Amino acid sequence: MAVEQNTAEAEAEATPASRNRFNMSESAITFYDIILHPKAYPSAPNPWKTRYALNFAGVPYRTEWVPFLQVGPTRKALNVPPVRKHFHDGSDFPTLPVIKDPLSGEDVLVGDSFDIAVHLQRTYLSKNPDGPQLFPGSAGDDLGSVALTRAWNLFVDEAFQIGAILGGYWMEFDPETAEADKAEFVRRAPGKTSWEEFKIPIGSEARNSMLKTFESGLDSKLSPCYPDGEGPFMGGRTTPMYADFIVGGWLQFMRGCLPEWEDLRNMWSGGKWGRLFDALEEWTKVDGREGVVPSRR
Repeated sequence: MAVEQNTAEAEAEATPASRNRFNMSESAITFYDIILHPKAYPSAPNPWKTRYALNFAGVPYRTEWVPFLQVGPTRKALNVPPVRKHFHDGSDFPTLPVIKDPLSGEDVLVGDSFDIAVHLQRTYLSKNPDGPQLFPGSAGDDLGSVALTRAWNLFVDEAFQIGAILGGYWMEFDPETAEADKAEFVRRAPGKTSWEEFKIPIGSEARNSMLKTFESGLDSKLSPCYPDGEGPFMGGRTTPMYADFIVGGWLQFMRGCLPEWEDLRNMWSGGKWGRLFDALEEWTKVDGREGVVPSRR
């Protein structure tokens, strides 16, 4: 059920500048992403972090779309162990993204969104220090901006967790697999016995309270890193770095699943998140899903 764009098309759509910069052959990186609904725009936050990074790096790649229930078997077939654990019992939590990169001379497999960004920086972008960098000022080692961004990644994930709880119920599923997909989500969630238990009704007191906490958290924890009246990216920069793509990945999830997206986008933190979201649009190309467009901005 995976949807692929062939290698020739993937390279043809890569910018000439990126092909010349890296002197690449006709090979392409394979990017494994999750597909919940064949007609829905992708929204999984961690694969979005990788998509942004791949587009920014300008490397040719094609997307292998993996149905939700095939994520575990796909990682196992690739011999890429899970890098995450279920928080309630410490068991393995197989998820995506994964990339398979033949461009550096062998099929390098990387199975974590942050590690993928470091791989792209170290393998490609650091070779052109005057060009765009995912980790400015870093040679791609776990020092300096890489270490700080790794901590930022965890910090941002934590800040958006309440948003994931508020939006998860509204994820779009393929009608043919929805029952099984939802059952798997229930199985993974401690204390849940049915999908309906994930629903926090719109307009309810509990939801409104959680929304206020979510808004306040983004405003107090993340907003200060995006100064008012300066460039749209972290620290007032006019060029993004991976730290911005981390936030962007979560904004993509919020756009796809959070019913209150318009408020988050246009009103929270004075509209700062909408400005960042729009500024990241240059790096949002989705391959292998021709004709699939977002249902809302």
